[in-house]
Amino acid sequence: MSPGTVVQIAGMVVLAASVCGAAFAVLATWATRRFLRGPAARPAGRPSVCIVRPLHGDEPELYDNLLSLCGQDYPGAVRIVLGVQDPADPALEQARRLQRERPDRDIVLVVDPTPHGTNRKIGNLINMSAQMRGEIVVVSDSDVRLPPAALAAIVAALEGPGVGLVHCLYRGRPTASLWSRLAAQDSNTRFIPSVVVGEALNAHPCLGPTMALPAAVLDKIGGFAYLADFLADDFELGRVVRGLGHRIACPRIVIDHVFPERSAREMLVHEMRWARTVRLVAPAGYFGSVITHFLVLALIGAALTGFAGFSLALLGALLLLRLVQADAANRVLDADRGFLWLIPVRDLLSFAVFVAAHFGARVEWRGNRLRVGRDGAIAAS
Repeated sequence: MSPGTVVQIAGMVVLAASVCGAAFAVLATWATRRFLRGPAARPAGRPSVCIVRPLHGDEPELYDNLLSLCGQDYPGAVRIVLGVQDPADPALEQARRLQRERPDRDIVLVVDPTPHGTNRKIGNLINMSAQMRGEIVVVSDSDVRLPPAALAAIVAALEGPGVGLVHCLYRGRPTASLWSRLAAQDSNTRFIPSVVVGEALNAHPCLGPTMALPAAVLDKIGGFAYLADFLADDFELGRVVRGLGHRIACPRIVIDHVFPERSAREMLVHEMRWARTVRLVAPAGYFGSVITHFLVLALIGAALTGFAGFSLALLGALLLLRLVQADAANRVLDADRGFLWLIPVRDLLSFAVFVAAHFGARVEWRGNRLRVGRDGAIAAS
């Protein structure tokens, strides 16, 4: 068989994969719409809840994100614990402002520089643990804004039979930056629909921006200290909770996840950290996710077949489909629909990150260079 024939066959295989990926994207978008249809559930009981939120720096829209914790439509007792490790952290001012402006809420602020392990966010949570009060613990990142019905829906999901952990779908919320828009666009149109398919297939994904579990389950795994050396703390928490025989649930709500990227470097560093971590802890799933890059696959397939007429026609059709699918996904999530014309550029960047993540295990997080192990544990690089 000649080299030219081999290249042609490879091109046909890649084109076939792109068609499969396009079908998957349409299915995933439909599944997301179906999953989110209908009102969020309300809890039968009123267990006490503690929302713990580690802070680091004065992030975009931080105060509004914190304020959303105080606007929850939930009838039970709620304690909010905010924590920083650096006494000079600018996030402190926003936390103190929340305490001043919402004296009606039980808000506790923890300032403790004690280090624990290599994951500084988890170290912050460990320091905050002494102030936790409640039957349910909700861990919510500082860049998350919760809609008023979120806490009630989370508690209702935890009431399901055998449920030991809840995570939430999120909508990428961009700032004014172009790079923030591109980062949110990839999440909303490619990643989140894929997560919903994982839910439907009982793959039990666990997204980290907001998670909740009974305090008794957290105690059973050894508290936050168990996660002190894991970068993918959400993945490991899901794994260990499943190991205890519990299910992971996802309520039919969407929370807002603010994307703060101000430059191409910030966006790519963040996406590389996430991609490399997923590739190391779930290599098979990561490799299989190549079909979510169906537009780039169609471009590669067309190139391998010499941009033959049929391959160009397929490439054009899949480009149109990708734009329609991206618009539909944004509509389903009620997300920002601006700059859809940049989808082809966004997809090329995403595929570049996907490929680059296969080489090396070093990541950058909060200015620190780290090495990620195959179990998700991290060490200084």
